[in-house]
Amino acid sequence: MTAELGVGVIGVGQMGTWHVDAWERIDTARVVAVADPRETAARACIRRRPIDWHVDWQELVERPDVDAVTIAAPTGQHAEIALAALAAGKHVLVEKPIAAALEDGLRMAAAARPSGRKLMVGHVERFNPAVAKVAELVREGRLGRIFRIQATRVGPLPARIADVGVAIDLATHDLDVMQYVLGRNISRVFAEGTRFTHPSHEDMLACLLRFGDDGPFGLLDVNWITPEKRRELSVIGESGMLVASYLTQDVWLMEADGARTGWEELARLRGDAESAAVRFALRKVEPLRAELEAFASCILENRPEPVSAYDGCRALIAALAVRDSAASSRPVELLGMPTAPEDARVRAA
Repeated sequence: MTAELGVGVIGVGQMGTWHVDAWERIDTARVVAVADPRETAARACIRRRPIDWHVDWQELVERPDVDAVTIAAPTGQHAEIALAALAAGKHVLVEKPIAAALEDGLRMAAAARPSGRKLMVGHVERFNPAVAKVAELVREGRLGRIFRIQATRVGPLPARIADVGVAIDLATHDLDVMQYVLGRNISRVFAEGTRFTHPSHEDMLACLLRFGDDGPFGLLDVNWITPEKRRELSVIGESGMLVASYLTQDVWLMEADGARTGWEELARLRGDAESAAVRFALRKVEPLRAELEAFASCILENRPEPVSAYDGCRALIAALAVRDSAASSRPVELLGMPTAPEDARVRAA
């Protein structure tokens, strides 16, 4: 393998096109081919760039000049394509969720280990500097004991989503982020959801989560019915609260022990104290490009994937539990989040 990776992108809808554009800005990689059965989509993605087009993704996987592939095909095809790519000796970045079924995700994880190839899951919010800063501050103990974490991911219904609902398409982002930030696995979920405008799947979910037997609580709000896009994360602990915006990449720390305000009328309205606030100056980055750069680096430098297949499986387990809880209006307990295939067991409470 040379210092420049030959990359193939499988599936060039909106997400796949974003991948092609981001790969083109990475010095250590070059997109050599895309695969998609739709000629119009492929031509629109390629434009005038020297990139080959394949109708059949299997032809792309068999190319000797392709070292790594991005899989941005529909979720139900992730496992088949990833397993074939790994068998062909390719490194794989698969868009989240890792697969439609847990068994498929675990088969993918198991196949990557003996192949010696990298298998990374595209949980792009891990590469948002606001999320990274919140995780860093939590690990440093800036909030002390954590009481609650809350994630909001709402906006209008995207035209591109037809095969899954918000549990799989949206909630997987924040279920992964919350476990990453806290360094703890989700142990129980209780969700309510419904469908208002989506033709076949839930488009609104609200969920209460628990992290470990005695860990923090979590709140999750995801939907496709809000006119304005919002992506926010907050963490409350004994020393204060962290608030992060995924969109602006800003992080604020509100300290718990604030000075009293000198305006008595305002104090009566707001309570009897005002907290000090600190805004962290973060360098803005494009999360998708940062994700692809990290994937390329882990291949070229032979380092572990920043987001492993088992990370992807843990997010998928939680998302499936949220979906099942909403469908049954019952809590679901998650037992033994997987670090190996035999550890994945989920049962309804």
